[in-house]
Amino acid sequence: MIPSLPLLYLATIALATVISMYAVRKIIFITTSRRIFDIPDNIRKIHGTQIASLGGIGIFAGYMISAAFFMHLQWYYIIAATILLFFTGIYDDITNMRPVKKLLAQLIASCILVFMADVRITSLYGIAGIWELPYPISAALTVLSCTFFINVFNFMDGIDGLACALAILYTGIMAVLFANVGDHNLTGISLSLLGATIGLLRYNAAPARIYMGDTGSMLLGFTIFALTISCISVYSGGQLTHHYPLIHSSPAIVMLLLSVLFLPICDAIRVFILRLSRGISPLRADRTHLHYYLLDAGLSHTRAVLIITAAHLLIIASTWLLQDAQPLLLLLLMTTITTGIMYTVYVTRKRKGEGI
Repeated sequence: MIPSLPLLYLATIALATVISMYAVRKIIFITTSRRIFDIPDNIRKIHGTQIASLGGIGIFAGYMISAAFFMHLQWYYIIAATILLFFTGIYDDITNMRPVKKLLAQLIASCILVFMADVRITSLYGIAGIWELPYPISAALTVLSCTFFINVFNFMDGIDGLACALAILYTGIMAVLFANVGDHNLTGISLSLLGATIGLLRYNAAPARIYMGDTGSMLLGFTIFALTISCISVYSGGQLTHHYPLIHSSPAIVMLLLSVLFLPICDAIRVFILRLSRGISPLRADRTHLHYYLLDAGLSHTRAVLIITAAHLLIIASTWLLQDAQPLLLLLLMTTITTGIMYTVYVTRKRKGEGI
């Protein structure tokens, strides 16, 4: 007897969560006994004790086993790219590989996504008057965007529980959107990643006992990007009818998914510009990200995570409620909200530093 879809989805989340939690517990034991730690550097790695940074192995285990029940041919190529990033992350977490080598692995994974899985940004759906993109532009834009977002998500893994909380939010929204159009395979894959991340969050929430490291952040960033582009493709493939009232048009789904990822993307662009203006590499670690500003303003890790998550929800809800507006107006709305949030955090941090 085939279980009902709600039970199947709950079972998927539960299976991924349990496997991830079990794997993470074993990783904590092994890394502690072998003294494999992420050493504090008082810049980005500000924890006071030596903590392992291989928690992404738990996400990988829970995700791969649970998602295996929902995979199809196209997703096998994506899994191949995921495995490449997974082992690159392990190597980097243990030995601190050169950024250029890590960037090369990210570019290769992005190329697999585009040229083998054929998951691409094929159109802008009338946004700024642009519709179908020529293949070379589509391929190049997707490769660069995917590589960029892998690093964007990696930047979010800076304080306890933040990257996990955002990954749960992103994959949860993806699962709802895929279920809305009856794509049960991609719903199951999204829920598998969600459950696997919940399993790590149990040990990654403040005070963290383990970090996901590049092993987990690159895996999550890449897969979330692949799910995002796949979601746009599903909704633009003629499945938008009166039976699926959540999204009204193809431009609406593009803007909604952009709103999901908008805050970390804007924060990364701001940090890149700030670093370049100071004459340093945009990939060099520092404390200029929004979540570090919140810590500098006197907030705890948990409160910083809650504020950033709430900011995401505000941007997403506003965009969804106004989805029938012109895309450029929605973009202006997202930019206004994001700018207001960043300015408020900046002023609060400055006043804290001045002792006001």
